[in-house]
Amino acid sequence: MARVLIKNGYVITVDRRRSVHPGGFVLINGSKIERVGGSAEVPTEAVERTIDARGMAVIPGLINAHQHFYYHLFKGMGHGLLLEDWFPKLVFPVLPHLTDDDMELTSYLAAIDMLNTGTTCCLNHLRTTTSEALLRRIAEPTAEVGLRQVIGKEVQCRLPGNPRHPRNIAEEIAYIEELIPRWKSRREGFTRMCLVAECTSVFVEQKLTSAELLIESKRLADRHGLKLAAHISGGTLSFDKSYLQILRKTGQTDAQMLMQMGLLDSSWILVHGINCTPTDLRLIADSGASLVYCPTSEAVRGGGIGPAATAMAAGVNVALGSDGPMVDDSVDMIEQMKACSFLQGVKHLDPTIMPPERCIEMATINAAKALGLDGEIGSLEPGKLADIALFDLETPHSSPATNPIASLVFSARGPDAHTVFVNGCEVVRNHKLTRCDDVQGLFVRARARAQEIVTKAGLSDRAKSAWLKPAASATERTMT
Repeated sequence: MARVLIKNGYVITVDRRRSVHPGGFVLINGSKIERVGGSAEVPTEAVERTIDARGMAVIPGLINAHQHFYYHLFKGMGHGLLLEDWFPKLVFPVLPHLTDDDMELTSYLAAIDMLNTGTTCCLNHLRTTTSEALLRRIAEPTAEVGLRQVIGKEVQCRLPGNPRHPRNIAEEIAYIEELIPRWKSRREGFTRMCLVAECTSVFVEQKLTSAELLIESKRLADRHGLKLAAHISGGTLSFDKSYLQILRKTGQTDAQMLMQMGLLDSSWILVHGINCTPTDLRLIADSGASLVYCPTSEAVRGGGIGPAATAMAAGVNVALGSDGPMVDDSVDMIEQMKACSFLQGVKHLDPTIMPPERCIEMATINAAKALGLDGEIGSLEPGKLADIALFDLETPHSSPATNPIASLVFSARGPDAHTVFVNGCEVVRNHKLTRCDDVQGLFVRARARAQEIVTKAGLSDRAKSAWLKPAASATERTMT
């Protein structure tokens, strides 16, 4: 088994003691971390390769706890829409035109984008109907390029809002139950599985979910020890939009509904939670469920600033996610950490409430805990899998990195990821992928398919800048 020594870096372990080693080292042995320590403890024995990480931050691979891969075809299309309008005006028009080839292509795009920005693991939250053949086409590209993917397999069925689904509830549960043994862990753990059972008011209003579906999904997850992901408490606080409409009709928030149904426990990965009340956060904390904060996604849709700091104060495990780039155009987790700190400071009028160290926790060990993988990844500790990212801080925008942790979160950029290991394999070397030779060819295909789908969906105007509108006539200019 190959042994690789990373030395002279600013090693941020995120271990239980939150140890930091200026000029420290990480020794990789095969797929795992063998040793971590300071400059006085650097191993002297022979290794197959040595990486000089001088001027770099050495951190656990970043973990994106919420993403939608197919959104990568539609960057720049989602601006100016509230959440409730975003679905009917953008998502629903493009969905009928997506093919299995597109889903495979976007899996490549997601892996390339995330690995190049230091993300080594991601939860791909599925909402379209996926067969096992399609799951393979979604899973193989990320394993091939080197990204660790947790596939959030949707649990859906024939309902009034989804009348063309091929299965009823019983058939859907039986279908997924038969899949799970083959998908719980594949390709040396590069591909894992969780389930997605939607419970937020937007999906309730659209009749895409039901109490029976949620109950059966939870029973299925429990039988196989799987996590459950769900969007929760999103939408605008407006009397004519879905969130408050459902709240007024039922008298229950999403978290309260799950609790009263007896479903809320530590298996849940609850995403967004923008409108969670203090009572909701106490319920989530008591249950052991995790909350995923997606700061730029929630901000760009005008949905509000999520209660990340308040949730953490209540005892909730809070992770970070990017959401898909059809929403906020980026899956850069360095960007998410910076936005997390700044937006929480604005929300609470307190610049100390979300320090950079806490943001790093949210993008590493907290996210690993949310996914149920904190025993394997999320920190640099002996025995854990060698998912490691080295970020160059000797750049014009980060130098001088007098405080390397602050520089990483507030000054660095995702593409500063110089070297990235996943499972002990070097998947990015000197800012270049090592396991994907035709990146530009994939980009050419993506541009062509995105344009084709946007045209077929009747969304060409959304792809144009307001500056490209026809120029005003001379008469109109005179009148103004």
